[in-house]
Amino acid sequence: MATNDPSCIDLVRWGISIGVPAVAGLGGVMLGAWLTGRREKKQRALAFIEKQLCEFYSPLLGIRSEIRMRSELRLKVQNTADSEWRKLCEEKREIGVEAFQRLTNELGDEFTKIIEYDNRQLKEELIPAYRKMVNLFRDNMWLAEYETKEYFGPLLEFVELWERWLGDSLPPEVITALEHGEESLHPFYDHLQRKHDELREKLASGDV
Repeated sequence: MATNDPSCIDLVRWGISIGVPAVAGLGGVMLGAWLTGRREKKQRALAFIEKQLCEFYSPLLGIRSEIRMRSELRLKVQNTADSEWRKLCEEKREIGVEAFQRLTNELGDEFTKIIEYDNRQLKEELIPAYRKMVNLFRDNMWLAEYETKEYFGPLLEFVELWERWLGDSLPPEVITALEHGEESLHPFYDHLQRKHDELREKLASGDV
């Protein structure tokens, strides 16, 4: 039953004056805590992406870029040397057998050194670079995206086969039958570039 008792009305007013600010204050605290938690979660996500880029994707991509540029330069030098050697041989053959023999004696070793240099670079620089990729991948696996981890096996297999070949523990027939070649790593390289660009875009935009 309703009552007009002034004391009851005052009590209700007092309760409202106390309760409403308290509820509002509690709601504000909860909202602030939620916003703070959300902001911190986003900051942690961005920090992890930065770590992925700095310690995994960028270093792998950097090594890959170095290998590619060295390989392209090696191929360019080999093709140019082959073309020039053929021209020289053709010119000397037209002059005579003695001129051709002098060419072989005088410049043959110089052109052979190109092949020797390439073989030495493969063993001393390129394969160690591939091995560095394997080690970096293995040691920082926790930074790799789930789909990236699937490429560790093909990378390791590629390097192991090269090292067996260079260690004279793999016959040519076997390496041929295994269809060993860098083409097997092209899907990995494409994925690496794509994932690197995706993460970099996320970090730049802050959209996680």
